[in-house]
Amino acid sequence: MTFFSVKTRLYYYTLSITLLTWVLVFATVIVGLKGLVVTLTEDELEVRSKILASALPLSYFDENDQALANWLEQISQNPPSFIDAGIASDSSYQIWYNGEIIIKSYISPTMPEPTKEGPSSFFDPEQDDEIVWLTHATKIKGKNAWAVATEDMELAFDGIFPFGLVIFIFISEYFPYVFVVLPLSFVCIFWGIKKGITPIINISGKIEAREGRDRSIIKYDENPIEIKSLIDEINLCYEVIQRNETELITSLESEKKFTANAAHELLTPLAAIKSEAQLRERQTNDPIQKEGLAAISLRVDRATHTVEQLVTLARLDPKTAQEKLKDVNLCKIIQNVSAELGNKISKKEIDFRVSMPNQCHLKGLSSAIGILCRNLIDNAVRYCPENGVVSIEVFSNDSQHTLRIKNTGRPIPEYMRDYIFDRFVRGAGEEETGSGLGMSIVKRVAEIHSAEVLLSDPEDMTGVQVDVIFPI
Repeated sequence: MTFFSVKTRLYYYTLSITLLTWVLVFATVIVGLKGLVVTLTEDELEVRSKILASALPLSYFDENDQALANWLEQISQNPPSFIDAGIASDSSYQIWYNGEIIIKSYISPTMPEPTKEGPSSFFDPEQDDEIVWLTHATKIKGKNAWAVATEDMELAFDGIFPFGLVIFIFISEYFPYVFVVLPLSFVCIFWGIKKGITPIINISGKIEAREGRDRSIIKYDENPIEIKSLIDEINLCYEVIQRNETELITSLESEKKFTANAAHELLTPLAAIKSEAQLRERQTNDPIQKEGLAAISLRVDRATHTVEQLVTLARLDPKTAQEKLKDVNLCKIIQNVSAELGNKISKKEIDFRVSMPNQCHLKGLSSAIGILCRNLIDNAVRYCPENGVVSIEVFSNDSQHTLRIKNTGRPIPEYMRDYIFDRFVRGAGEEETGSGLGMSIVKRVAEIHSAEVLLSDPEDMTGVQVDVIFPI
């Protein structure tokens, strides 16, 4: 899912469109300047060719006139004076007579023979086939002769940027406020965008600043009509949530009271049944009756454990997750639970190994984490064979705390690992007492603390390994 800021998008699109507009304006001006340069160049070439044509004596073009031959020989030594008559020093020109060039400037392109008066253009492949030459041909009256003025447009376009500089200086001198208006327009655009979306930003800030259980109605008197329907829907959702939450809390409270009362009603007769069975077991000498009464006591213990686990599971309701998390020392909880299970550990002569620091603090619910540790360690001891090994480790890094509990014994089959966290699920052939609720309680406590529970096979023993990873 991608999130974005409306304000940033407005800034981005507005600035992009404005800059694109100015680029297009600049490009249009450049194109216009090019057209203007071409027009001015054509006008100048027309003047050049006409001056050149008028400066030539017509007698030079009389056929078989010895004067023409003498003149051509003379201009090879010294250019005639009319060449500079009103023509710029960097101009290029040619004089055509009877299909041949008889006079041309030092820098002159190879052009086709002129056939009509007026402007034209061509490329000179002998110099650069990418440079266009503009020409203007003027017919010399009564003669098969032409006066042609030419211009390399590469040189002509070199004047665009100086021309642009002249325009810049002109604007700076006569219209200096333009350079204030342009940046000020950007500032005004940004201010207008910010002012326009301020109501949206304000309402977003109010929603973000709300506490988790705040379900009050959002007011939008000063907000744009575009978000009215959105806020109405949010308010409707708040109303539905608040109504359902009230009903849920009432239902949970009733269920919790019922569970507590039911547990009390169940635990009392179960305790009485076990006491009666133990009493009868001590009074009789019949081994068959003793075995039967011991089995009854065992079943009562299992039923008592199931009731206690159900009560624990009922206490871990959704409301528990809303309670304020406090600083909890995980290592201290493990020490207390291990001490409580000391009799079971010593009775089975288990090699009980604990490797953890003195303190390992995390944010959580002390009672819930105690239940998690109690169930995991109790399971490890319960399903560990006599003279087996139970290992508890606590280690941390920059992002998480890890509680690792492993024991020797029968591994959990692969097919069971997908269902081990379901309620009332136990492996086939289990001889130890249990209710099948312990791991579902562990999973629920982990969810409350945003922790992860992983099952695996230990690397250093045959048995079961459980990792509970608490984020920091």
